Amino acid sequence: MTAVTSGGNTVTASAAPARRSRAPLGWLAAFALAWLLPLVTHLLHADVLLLVVVVAGLAGLQRGTAGWFDRVVVSLAQLFPALCVAGLLFSVWPWHLHPVAVGGFALSVLVLLSLLTGRRPARPGRWRARDWVLAAGFGGATAVALEPFVLRDLGGRLGLLIPGEDMSRHFLLFDMIGRVGGYAFLNPEESLRYAPADLAEGIRNYPQGTHFSFAVLDHFIRSSDTAAVDGTVSMDVMVWLCLAAFVFLMLAVLWSARRVAGAGASPVRLLATVGLISAWLFFGDPVTVLISGYPNELVGLALAALLTGLVARPLADRGEQLATVALLLVGVSFSYHLFLPYSVAMAGVWAWQERLWRRPVAWLVAVLIAAPLLLTPLLNAKAASGYQLTLPGTARTTDRAAALVLIALVLFCLIRRGGLRAPGNRNAALGVVLAVAMAATVATYQLIAIGRTIYYFEKTLHLVIVVGLVGLGGLARALPRRAVPAFAVVLPLAVALVAAGGRWHHQPPSVGLRLAVALERGSPDGARDAILMTRMFPDGGGMMNVDLMSSPYRNWYASTYASVMQRNYRYAQVWYLWQDPLARPKTLETLEALVLDSPVPVRFFVFDPEASFLVLDPDHPSRASAQPGVTRSAYGDPAAKSNIEAAEHLAAKYPEKVQIVHAVPPNR
Repeated sequence: MTAVTSGGNTVTASAAPARRSRAPLGWLAAFALAWLLPLVTHLLHADVLLLVVVVAGLAGLQRGTAGWFDRVVVSLAQLFPALCVAGLLFSVWPWHLHPVAVGGFALSVLVLLSLLTGRRPARPGRWRARDWVLAAGFGGATAVALEPFVLRDLGGRLGLLIPGEDMSRHFLLFDMIGRVGGYAFLNPEESLRYAPADLAEGIRNYPQGTHFSFAVLDHFIRSSDTAAVDGTVSMDVMVWLCLAAFVFLMLAVLWSARRVAGAGASPVRLLATVGLISAWLFFGDPVTVLISGYPNELVGLALAALLTGLVARPLADRGEQLATVALLLVGVSFSYHLFLPYSVAMAGVWAWQERLWRRPVAWLVAVLIAAPLLLTPLLNAKAASGYQLTLPGTARTTDRAAALVLIALVLFCLIRRGGLRAPGNRNAALGVVLAVAMAATVATYQLIAIGRTIYYFEKTLHLVIVVGLVGLGGLARALPRRAVPAFAVVLPLAVALVAAGGRWHHQPPSVGLRLAVALERGSPDGARDAILMTRMFPDGGGMMNVDLMSSPYRNWYASTYASVMQRNYRYAQVWYLWQDPLARPKTLETLEALVLDSPVPVRFFVFDPEASFLVLDPDHPSRASAQPGVTRSAYGDPAAKSNIEAAEHLAAKYPEKVQIVHAVPPNR
């Protein structure tokens, strides 16, 4: 060999070890940066930026999809369940939900994932026409959903969500997790500070992946290592996060529907389809899940929609598909395991088609997810009985007529012209059939047990509608190719959705339209009274605060929501049951007994001299408000004491036990 050749060989031989020796230093620097960045953002009170970095970082490592939207949606689908599982660690380590610790951990996992897979962050593929279509549909739907909330104050926003009154206990769980720094079921003693003993077990064992995620997001949004001291601040964050959950549901459904439509759908037909689905989401039944205050159901529906889309058209990378489906199952279990049977069935369909039992890695994944998948159902076993399915609730009655039209339209679009020969159409149609079968099973059980359908049947119909809207992506291949005829087909359906709602689509206008034009207000006055009471006594002042300022429903909402914002609900449950306007009519004697039984003094808020709710004979109540020209706050018997008179009577009789606050409601 010549000197030149030998020299070249020498340089080459020595250069390779130099590159290999620098690699560990690069990885060490990456891990160091993963912790340095959260520290810097926390010092700058900009922890919210870390959320963007984590999503972007995971999206850059995706290889099963190429498009920008695809990578972001798949990343979100993976991150929520991963956070639910990581929460088991966050709940017990000393830093709990501190943004630096959580952010550093998340970025370190991304670096480790890159190291183990050999992948480096890569930019998504170019922005395609169907990405523009999805962006237009999602952007328009998001703008319409934001409008009712952006234009209102906190009282108005909260007022939209409180009529279902479940929101109070969802906030209680969210706030409890934020304050104890982890899952409530891992902090049983702490939960007794927030709920009465007879309810604490049920509340702390409730599926709380959504609430935990909200608590983590709250810490990042406020750049704080603790929950907000002011309960009204925490409630405001909770309301916006509930809206974010609905926006996530819209994104999940639209993306999954586009996946069912396939890459061959023309932009014109896809735009018409996306427009119809967007209208159905806001003007149809899905928006009622939002205004009923069911954030965990919103997330569960979104995950079920994503799972349906991924089973219809799996990701190109089989490993990513397996990981994503497994994580989605865990996410459904942690958020709303009523939908777990459907999700497991759909995952089983994909596993069967892929012959996963032949792959050892699939068995390994099944073993790894078994514990988190079963954790929440086992914790909540007492509420997972058949009896639970017969309990009433506050879900609005689903539009049966619209649901039937949706099912028929979806099956027609997926089956027509031999459509079932396409695996995507076949799996999407199977998803609709499975969802309908699940709803039919619940309906049959309820009809046998109590003779009518109720609450949880409505919830399963929500699943049918969401899965149906995903399958409606098949409409993009059934519409005419030209723009005018295509929109001429979907426009009448969209108008019909906007125009009416109700059990048989007979009540104009739709809930979504009422919400958009401010006809659907909920109870903003009750919400504002609760905020007033909380700001006057942020921690309750060592007393149970009861609103008697106005009408029964307003007072009921105010007392309930003030108690959770004051972290005082452990004393409020009996008052919540007693003040319920639908409960047995109240007398002065039952009110006095409640005051005497209260473990803490009672503070009555009063204002309106005409406000009343007491009766003399609970078996034959006489209502003043039933008479013409009488204000609705005068709900009690004209011969019984008014609210102010009853409060003054009890304060005079039990001065150490009763206090009166003459407050002025915000709207007076």
